[in-house]
Amino acid sequence: MPLLNPKIYRKRVPVNGVVFSSAVIPSIKSWRIPRNIGYALFLFVVFSPVLPAQTVVKFQPLLNGDVLELGDGMVTERSQSTGAKQVEVLRWYLSDIEFLRNGKVVFTPEKRHHLLDAEIPKSLDLQLATDTSLLYDELRFTLGVDSLTAASGAFGGDLDPTNGMYWTWRSGYINFKLEGTSPACPARKNRFQFHVGGFQGPFASQRKVSLAVTPAAVIRIDLDFDRFFKAVDLRKQYQVMSPNEASAELADLLAGVFRMHQE
Repeated sequence: MPLLNPKIYRKRVPVNGVVFSSAVIPSIKSWRIPRNIGYALFLFVVFSPVLPAQTVVKFQPLLNGDVLELGDGMVTERSQSTGAKQVEVLRWYLSDIEFLRNGKVVFTPEKRHHLLDAEIPKSLDLQLATDTSLLYDELRFTLGVDSLTAASGAFGGDLDPTNGMYWTWRSGYINFKLEGTSPACPARKNRFQFHVGGFQGPFASQRKVSLAVTPAAVIRIDLDFDRFFKAVDLRKQYQVMSPNEASAELADLLAGVFRMHQE
């Protein structure tokens, strides 16, 4: 049975004593549409979901002037001569993303906490359901897990302790984990380990990061670790594994590695 099945009528019209036959097609309102197909069309129009627009926030770590690639941790002859650093572990928490316009929050995604892991590239791309008409000029987020969440104990999902980013209920979450090797490190196998965390003063390590942005389908943010390592003397400071004054200072430096991508 055709989808649209109008009946065509013949009409006899006399003109000057001569009778002509013409076809008459009824208006579309009178066309017969099979009941089941018509009902399906009604459901499609009424209940079709309207998918929200997507804004993707992409984070790209940089090291030695190039895109960071996780190394194998081996100190080679070349790296010894150039002083090059290799990163083996890079993970961090990012919480409470906000889009602002003229200093006022205009959008906040439903999910509050995100674990980004350089070993899992797709985790570095945050898919946010935004409105197509959303206007903003600033992106703001917290580097780390907020103190209220950290004080409430362990959770699931990105906050699950099995992700290797949780100390204890007293110390809370590791907000930023950075491990690797450098010829400058006097430690065994030239390893450096920075586990930056803690939510209680005076060593709370959560940091607010604010960046000027323009509306776009893809927002690219770089993490410039060359800037971080210029401020850290790996000959003297190469291991931080608990909340303390050094951890709080590193948190300040790590908040400063975020910048808008430059072509």
